Amino acid sequence: MGNKLTERLVTSMPWLDAVSERMSKLYDPFLGPNASAAIKDALYGVRTGHPLHPAIVDLPIGAWSSSLLLDAVGMEEAADLTLKVGTVSALAAALTGAAQWQDTQGMEHPRRLGTLHAMLNVAATGLYGASWLCRDRGYRSTGISLSTVGYGLATFSAWLGGDLAYDLGIGVNRTAFDEPSDDWTEVAREDELVDGKPTRVDAAGVPVLLVKQAGALYAITATCTHVGGPLDEGEIGDCTVTCPWHGSVFDLRDASVIHGPATGAGAAYDVRVHAGTISIRSRG
Repeated sequence: MGNKLTERLVTSMPWLDAVSERMSKLYDPFLGPNASAAIKDALYGVRTGHPLHPAIVDLPIGAWSSSLLLDAVGMEEAADLTLKVGTVSALAAALTGAAQWQDTQGMEHPRRLGTLHAMLNVAATGLYGASWLCRDRGYRSTGISLSTVGYGLATFSAWLGGDLAYDLGIGVNRTAFDEPSDDWTEVAREDELVDGKPTRVDAAGVPVLLVKQAGALYAITATCTHVGGPLDEGEIGDCTVTCPWHGSVFDLRDASVIHGPATGAGAAYDVRVHAGTISIRSRG
């Protein structure tokens, strides 16, 4: 799936794979499996309940857009200030974007498109940095020319970012359109469950993860909200399940995210047992 134009674009650029590998090695100490979970969760936006990157990118885009308009009307001091705000905030946007990109392994089109998106952003930020220096040293016309080119690159890159989100679903909660049933639905026999072993069941067309642990029964969405990984194939911990694809950790008690890259919570279900039959219903 995805925009056909961007698909053709990245298909014609196989060299992006080599760039992607170098980028991944660069980011790995900070964003890889052995990096600080607290730092990664902050960059993902786990505590906000949705990816942080889309919110942060409004800062440089908004500031640079303001600078462009202020340059056009001759408000030099304000134009320079907003340009600097945009350039500094672009660094924060880059960090959150890198965190989101790092977990697209095995997804060729999004991986390549994200790599191109990052390269354009680096180029745009570099041009704005050069513009900053030129303006401070009195070469205003050169500075305006550099920032104008930078704005063009940033705009094109933002369009690619939109394709990543809206056409390829990167950062989109993969369970957003599930409709868990509010009615009690029979899903399994209690004697079918093995303690500590995840079991996938169907509840009114929605895949649900059932787990029996220490005498308690838990039921949450079986689909990882990050990119749709099967939680029923994940590792069960103490009231937790870890997605086998990218390591997102969910609380079995309420489907909340404990560790990213997932940011959106799944659906949790009430569970009851009657005459050996397990029934569940959405908690709403």
